[in-house]
Amino acid sequence: MNAFLEYPALLIWHGDDELSFASDPASLEALSENVITEDDRLVDSQGVCWLSQNGGLHWQPSGQTMPLVQLVERIQAHYAQLGQCCVGKIQFKDSAAAMASLAVHY
Repeated sequence: MNAFLEYPALLIWHGDDELSFASDPASLEALSENVITEDDRLVDSQGVCWLSQNGGLHWQPSGQTMPLVQLVERIQAHYAQLGQCCVGKIQFKDSAAAMASLAVHY
């Protein structure tokens, strides 16, 4: 498992379908201005899950990867929250393609 965060990345807010997109270290740092808890998760473009330390100022690999099917479900829920229709048809070939689909909204 890579010890370096691969951008872009998604911040998954615990208990919420909203996702936040981080295209690079600066945008991730800007997200840390929000209240990031230890229950929130960051998933990078390789599907590696990261745990928040110090309110999102530092991120530690969790040792887990998010399966593509679970990532797609998260993205579908995010799009549904935005009012998109037919979200059940959304599919991606890999985690990087799934992340790229959100780049146009941020």
